[in-house]
Amino acid sequence: MRLILIRHGRPNEDDAEAPHDPPLSADGWRQARAAARLLETEGVTRIVVSPLQRARQTAEPLAERLGLSIETIDDWAEADRGAIRYRSTETLRAEGAEAWSRFLADPIVYLGGDPASFRAGVLGALAATVANEPATAIVAVFTHGLPINVVLSHALGLESITRFLVDYGSLTRLRHFDDGRFGVVSVNETGHHKWTP
Repeated sequence: MRLILIRHGRPNEDDAEAPHDPPLSADGWRQARAAARLLETEGVTRIVVSPLQRARQTAEPLAERLGLSIETIDDWAEADRGAIRYRSTETLRAEGAEAWSRFLADPIVYLGGDPASFRAGVLGALAATVANEPATAIVAVFTHGLPINVVLSHALGLESITRFLVDYGSLTRLRHFDDGRFGVVSVNETGHHKWTP
């Protein structure tokens, strides 16, 4: 089967109503529509999302185009799900060299998560997503940067979490084989961002 991991579009970091779980910004909605335009002809059979608003909203244009329902799997959420405010990597970098170094050293801990629990949760979400899917299935998962990195690390057989740059609205593609292995097809596709849907 094919698995497409889509990082959510850029959120409105200044949202006052839900600073911990902000909606998409105008740019984020553009990225969501561009991803939908790319994916609508690829035969997606199922749409799965993180419980966070920015991931669900990014999935909505594709779900509308394909007439598919959106299924939430809790552990596709980001490590910052318990934080009081969403902070982009640009904001974290602007907090200064010391804070940025601590974030880079262990982003999951910096965002308030436990690395072992977070990794186990993401891999559980991955297992639930691919379970019982036929070889012909194409599943689109709308999630976040750190879960995507956990999955890539797992697919590559790495003990530590990789540090792939995963842009807002980007696509990362994997194959899931009958023997349970995952193969990485592409990482951080952003060419569709040039479209203005």
